[in-house]
Amino acid sequence: MKILIVEDNPDHAELVRLALKPHFEVCLLESGEDVLQYLEGLEGNEGIAGLEGLEGNTWPAAILLDYLLPGIDGLAVFERIKKKEYDIPVIMVTGQGDEGIAVEAMKKGAYDYVVKSGDYRAVLPSVIYRAVKQREMEREKARLTLELEKLTITDDLTSLFNRRYFYRKLDEEMVRAKRQNGKLSLIMFDLDNFKEYNDTFGHLEGDRVLKETGGIILSSIREKFDSGCRYGGDEFAVILPGAHIRQAAVVAGRIERSVREKRMGNVGISAGIAEYDYESSMKDFIMTADDALYEAKKVQK
Repeated sequence: MKILIVEDNPDHAELVRLALKPHFEVCLLESGEDVLQYLEGLEGNEGIAGLEGLEGNTWPAAILLDYLLPGIDGLAVFERIKKKEYDIPVIMVTGQGDEGIAVEAMKKGAYDYVVKSGDYRAVLPSVIYRAVKQREMEREKARLTLELEKLTITDDLTSLFNRRYFYRKLDEEMVRAKRQNGKLSLIMFDLDNFKEYNDTFGHLEGDRVLKETGGIILSSIREKFDSGCRYGGDEFAVILPGAHIRQAAVVAGRIERSVREKRMGNVGISAGIAEYDYESSMKDFIMTADDALYEAKKVQK
């Protein structure tokens, strides 16, 4: 576990290094500029050459940051680390009389602080372990929260977003498009002959068709930009931010061809497309796409 010590006093730095050496891989830096340069190098996947012990691309588990540094003081360095959103716990080290600085750092998000008094170096390993453990717990909590959020907005069968997410996302994109005077298109899909197929071959086979269709939609849209949703039953929707109706028609055509090429019995898919006009309500926007879908379904019959 790598720990960065930022301390400009060579004697103090060496004593801290010796106190931590049995527990951690210790790297010494002398200034705020050094630690910021090091972190920026890791961010760019370049590492830092010429600084002893800092070769390679290993992110530190924690930073022990002295307040009194040449050039940029420790509090200013910490604020820059926070601004860059480096996911590293920082422990502020201050001299006696500077406890107020340490408290201010804690309020801004530092994990702990240590005052240079008595044999303060003896407590450093436990302080660092506690900070690292706290950060690990926070990461795990964030991961579980993200997983829970994903479960609440994802359709289990198709891995597309569910209807609840569809309404929320469409509202967000309508607001954004209107504010930025941008384009927004919506495609509504409905499988052709699905009920007949499902009644003939059974629900398991019907589920397979729905799952295959979900996979086709996901592979046909822009990842992390467009939103593919299961609207309900054998109905699907795709939200296309920044796309005008002609671009949406290309996406719809690609999905229609891919469903046909899967040769799932006589199952096909029809699409209805609408482009947002800034004045329509969400209900009207969806209805416009639904009306277009209804017309496309009539052609299929």
